[in-house]
Amino acid sequence: MTVDRSAEIERSRVEFSRARRAQAAGRQLQVSSRRAYELLRAGLRAGHFDRPEELAENTLVSSLGISRNSVRRALTMLADEGLVTRAPRRGTTVRRGIVQVNEGEMLPRELYGEENWRRLEIEELGQCVVPTTRLLRERLELDDTEVLMTEQVFRLDGEPLCVRAGYVPMPAAPERYFAEVVAIDHRPPRYEALFERLFDAPYGGGRAVVEAVPCEERTARLLEVAPGTPVLLREVVVRDSSGRPRDLHWTHFRGDRVALSFGVDAPAEPTSRIAPANRPAAASPRADVA
Repeated sequence: MTVDRSAEIERSRVEFSRARRAQAAGRQLQVSSRRAYELLRAGLRAGHFDRPEELAENTLVSSLGISRNSVRRALTMLADEGLVTRAPRRGTTVRRGIVQVNEGEMLPRELYGEENWRRLEIEELGQCVVPTTRLLRERLELDDTEVLMTEQVFRLDGEPLCVRAGYVPMPAAPERYFAEVVAIDHRPPRYEALFERLFDAPYGGGRAVVEAVPCEERTARLLEVAPGTPVLLREVVVRDSSGRPRDLHWTHFRGDRVALSFGVDAPAEPTSRIAPANRPAAASPRADVA
């Protein structure tokens, strides 16, 4: 068994070395429009294509190691999404970038700069008191019979970005809360400051669930997409620093404009792990309630 395993490892090493030499000699290019699309779309999101020549087909074939047909197909896919424009003798140019929104937050952090916030428009669609359902009570961990609901549409550079419906426990002064929301629309602060301003408590984090869903008719009109177009639906529970749920919201993001960014937690220590005899057992890690 050990001899067979060693022979298998050696064959893999030889095949990999042969492939590397062939690629270096220009005799082998990968054929994968999907891989080219993934790499190019991620590059657009990172802002890597500042100069038109960086999106030239010859340049991309060389830098990606992917065939011209695959690169061409990937660029066509990006053009169909409205991210780039392609024209004969003019090549490919970036039309607009991809907005990245961090876990639990509403806006891309790049908008909090002194000038960039002017690119954003927030329209209030509705503000009212609504009865709680079983789901709202479970998510917000309350027994109240009513909560506040706000619905908004966000536009960036004049184009719809997302539609948000949010639910918060009934504050002592609902009118003040709604007034703060409207005031924030004109110049939103960073999310941590926004949270503390609305809830008088430090921000503690959020947890999200994201699904790809077909867009229903009313939301499609607000997002300016065809009904049934796939969009990203994100549910978020946001908590304060004590772990208390303060905000529950659902947001429909246009999938062609937004990338949602998530962190990955380190695996928890096994509960059955035994501490060394000469060392006290470590305290159990605090549950992540964000």
